[in-house]
Amino acid sequence: MKKNILIIIAIALVFFGCGREKRGQLTQRGKEIHDSWHWVTVQIIQNDIIPAFHLDAWISATTDSARYAIEDKFFPYRRIRQEGTDVYAIYNGPNKELIIKTFGKNLGEDGSNWLVSKHNFQIEESKLMPEIFYSTEAEKIHISKNGDQWLVRMDSSENKGSFCQLNIKPMENDWNILFNTNKFTLSGNGRYKYAEGPVYLSFDIQRTILNDKLSHTKGYYFVNGIVQLLTQYNKSDDISVKAEYHVTSQIAITYKNVTEYWNSSNYW
Repeated sequence: MKKNILIIIAIALVFFGCGREKRGQLTQRGKEIHDSWHWVTVQIIQNDIIPAFHLDAWISATTDSARYAIEDKFFPYRRIRQEGTDVYAIYNGPNKELIIKTFGKNLGEDGSNWLVSKHNFQIEESKLMPEIFYSTEAEKIHISKNGDQWLVRMDSSENKGSFCQLNIKPMENDWNILFNTNKFTLSGNGRYKYAEGPVYLSFDIQRTILNDKLSHTKGYYFVNGIVQLLTQYNKSDDISVKAEYHVTSQIAITYKNVTEYWNSSNYW
């Protein structure tokens, strides 16, 4: 019940604002829509994609000591178990959180195509969330090598109507692991489906985004990119929002033909 109430309140704030924006906050609703997209995208990267790359390093390690070091650094509160041929699970205590099928290839190999399936993952309820985030068997992510980057794909038939195709490219190696959480680029498009309504949030990254953790105190800080967002709800008018990231710790939100700049203090 608490979860449903929070979702309903969030939808009311984002999609049904009465238009009484104060001067200087004319793009508040657009900012909230952006924040929902940003939060969902970061959750997928942080909780599905990055653990897969860390598991890849663990699988590729040739000694027990190397595996122990990877566990200590990247899985300090979790356990890795092999549960079948090319099938691995990541546990948090007794709870299985991820099942990863490697199909016999490392992520760095051409032709790799991993399937990451989330189970019983606990996630905060204070943000507007897609339907897949509060299902017992949540999102399924396919990760495959695509030249010098990786294609991350969600199919709508596996993800309760949500889908995406994201290209993600690590800019540096971290401890000889392919994916560096500090710096990477992101491009692609997709749509997140929210249960109440339903509400659809489509996105198209029109200029490649750079995540540069080192330029900001927060873990995920997008710079030098543009994302176009579109929300759709039943017979209500579509809401278009454009977000442009700047290296000056600012994000320009364009909503209803008005552009305002949000600085780092109210970025999130």
